[in-house]
Amino acid sequence: MKRYTKSELRLLLACFWAYTAAYISRCNLSPSLAAIAASFGVSAARAGLLPTCFAIPYAVGQIVSGLLADRYPAVRLMLIGLLGSSAVNVLFSICPYFPLLVALWFVNGLLQSMVWTPIMRILAVQFRDSVRDHAVFFISLTLIFGYLLAWALSGLLTSLFGWRAAFLVSGTVTAAIAVPSVLRMKGLPAGGPSLPGEPPKARAPIRKLLLGTNLILLLICCFTNGYVRDSISYWATKLLMDTQGIDLNSAVGIILIIPCVNFLGIQMGRAAYQRTGNNLYLSSGILFAVCTVLCAALGPVSQSSLPGCIAVLVLISAMTYGLNPLLTTLMPMLYCHMNRVALAAGLLDAMIYAGSAFSGFFAGYLCDRFGWSAVFLSWAALSLIGTLTLEAARRAGKRGA
Repeated sequence: MKRYTKSELRLLLACFWAYTAAYISRCNLSPSLAAIAASFGVSAARAGLLPTCFAIPYAVGQIVSGLLADRYPAVRLMLIGLLGSSAVNVLFSICPYFPLLVALWFVNGLLQSMVWTPIMRILAVQFRDSVRDHAVFFISLTLIFGYLLAWALSGLLTSLFGWRAAFLVSGTVTAAIAVPSVLRMKGLPAGGPSLPGEPPKARAPIRKLLLGTNLILLLICCFTNGYVRDSISYWATKLLMDTQGIDLNSAVGIILIIPCVNFLGIQMGRAAYQRTGNNLYLSSGILFAVCTVLCAALGPVSQSSLPGCIAVLVLISAMTYGLNPLLTTLMPMLYCHMNRVALAAGLLDAMIYAGSAFSGFFAGYLCDRFGWSAVFLSWAALSLIGTLTLEAARRAGKRGA
């Protein structure tokens, strides 16, 4: 941390806590999803509309916010998104009808999409090359702290007082963390046209970004990772209750292990990146391949052993979270020379959440129709597609496509 300037360190910590606040008001759904379904008497597939109707506007909004973050003040976009998300959570807690819950969570997806791409723009513009990779992995730890805080807070409050209390408190906590964090970023330039001390760089045309690089192949990889990652995030509680016959309190206690192990997954991703000589494609491919094998093994293991089921499930989650910083924070930096980091980050993260949207409804459908074994097979198939597509992206990048 001593390698950072005071300005860089201040920005890094402010971005870290701002994005942690964002997670608290969007990842609180998973521990409460089964309780919400029971409260309104809806099926798993219909309850899956909540995460799906978050992920779709979030994915689309990431693209729009990526365009905006390249042009307008990052701080303003982030503050609107975080305070708006906080307000939506409070309204969610008093909503009397399930269709209105779906509509509110749709709005939450739009607001949450205004946070990530401004942070990526700040990392690209305000940090020196010598510390940027470290800053990227440090920000990735919000995946751990955010999920841990959101799941612990939401799970505890849901089990003690019900899901409505969980969303009320989540919204309040988000605002309490977000406001001072974002205010610490005041004074940043409006998007920042270039690195400090360098002449402005022209933005490459969007057509060139999409068709003149291997970005489209990387978008497919992000979709597959998002499907597996958020299938676990959304359905872990119900999965354990259904396959292992445990109650809600036990399931919530167990899933709190997942964010802790996800921290190890991010460290494994970082270690793979460093051990392969900072080779993004090879390190990502290793994690994708391991994830494929683990997903294929989960079905048989879940039928024979509770500890084995938990172990394999958390390892799969760890692999997907190890992939996340590689795909959504380091990969966009490949397009620095095109001055399109924010847009590339928005597109890549959008595809993560397109996969997430697909997983919300589709995993619920597979569970209702064919059982959890079908869900596990879908995870293995999508992970394999991600592995193969990443290799194609590596070859295309090597050719300079």
